Amino acid sequence: MSAEVWEVASVADRMRAERAVAVAVHEHPDLDALGSAIGVLDVFRQIGVPAQLHIDDPSALPQVSFGPATGDISTAPPPTGCVLYALDAGSAPRLALPGGGLPAGVTVVNIDHHHDNTRYGAVNLVLPNASSVSEIVCLLAEELALRLSARAATALYAGISFDTGHFRHASTGSATFRAAARLVEWGADPHTIYAELYERRGLADLRLLAAAVRSVREALGGRVLVAVLTADDFAHLGAADGTAEGIVESLNSLRGVEVAALIKEQELGPRCRVSMRSSGWDVSRFAAEQGGGGHRQAAGFSIDRPPEEVAEWLSSVLARRLSTASS
Repeated sequence: MSAEVWEVASVADRMRAERAVAVAVHEHPDLDALGSAIGVLDVFRQIGVPAQLHIDDPSALPQVSFGPATGDISTAPPPTGCVLYALDAGSAPRLALPGGGLPAGVTVVNIDHHHDNTRYGAVNLVLPNASSVSEIVCLLAEELALRLSARAATALYAGISFDTGHFRHASTGSATFRAAARLVEWGADPHTIYAELYERRGLADLRLLAAAVRSVREALGGRVLVAVLTADDFAHLGAADGTAEGIVESLNSLRGVEVAALIKEQELGPRCRVSMRSSGWDVSRFAAEQGGGGHRQAAGFSIDRPPEEVAEWLSSVLARRLSTASS
């Protein structure tokens, strides 16, 4: 039995023995965070273990038709001394917990696939070769001999699709397709999911993309692209923050681009949120230096500086780092 299989089996055994648990995901939750949370909640429901997702701002969750039920969410801090299943978060400070941190005496079960995970849990199921945490949750459900609900299967399939760029990123492997096939057997509809995730854009989305393209700064002969969306852009175009999803991927897909970044000005919290994508250079290491994190080819961080100032600094430093790495 491989170490990876043993780890999944060990955590599955622990899940079966729990009495009640809290669940948490990372800040700025994406579809993998949402999907894995819904999947874990369904696992616990089926084995008779009370569980809730504790999150500081439920409105930050992706707004999709297969989101969690109202009763599955709590905006209260996890109870002192509870068992907390932390999903898709590379470090404890990245958890979007009410109250701003881990309560005293909490036992953390850390389930993740980020290569730079800090192993902050009492139990750590960290599989960097997995495409997503949604894929890992599917493995746990199979280990427990469960058939998840169609809603949970849909959420997990969406999580895998999101984190793999719809099955095209390098993290996509044979295990990813096996998990996707099992989720389809459990009721996930690939056509419906694709339509909801990738074919529901409106005119505001297109205008937001145009605004981002107009703002692009090129560096290192076009190998680095940095775009900015200000709070005024969102307000003027009547666009929500979530409608910017996919813009940085579009920039990174252009011929000759090695690193692309999108700076989004925020109304609350740190002034700007930066999302980065690359075709090879490790953006997660740079993001970690700024207090963020992510994957080698997809990472981000927050910074409390004006957006244009961030753009000037970022385009310069990325060009310098990339040039040094290439020499």
